[in-house]
Amino acid sequence: MSDSKQRYSDSSRSYIGNDVPGSMVDQGRYDRSKDRETRWNESWKRQPVNLNDIVSRFTPGAQGRRRGVKYVFENARWRIDADMVAGYLRIYDKRTKKNVKLNGLPGSNKETHFKILKRREM
Repeated sequence: MSDSKQRYSDSSRSYIGNDVPGSMVDQGRYDRSKDRETRWNESWKRQPVNLNDIVSRFTPGAQGRRRGVKYVFENARWRIDADMVAGYLRIYDKRTKKNVKLNGLPGSNKETHFKILKRREM
């Protein structure tokens, strides 16, 4: 049985290997995502997270689905947007319409980006 991290990783590999080379739209998304990673990755690494733990805490039972360059886990209250290229995620509170910190409270742009740990780091 696969977990959230596995589904995200499989989708990411498929997106980068299959979709990006054949689509100008996806190539643009890929390029913008890589640009964000180049600019912000060191900052994101200060807040590493286990994707399985975040999904269990905010969107338990959500299977996730691809939406553009993001892999999205969602329920009535929360949406987790995991970037399939740059390897970061954000947690969005639908009630407050804001991205939040790990405690569920709204935060600054810097406080609401989290680097997704690789399987070997979990």
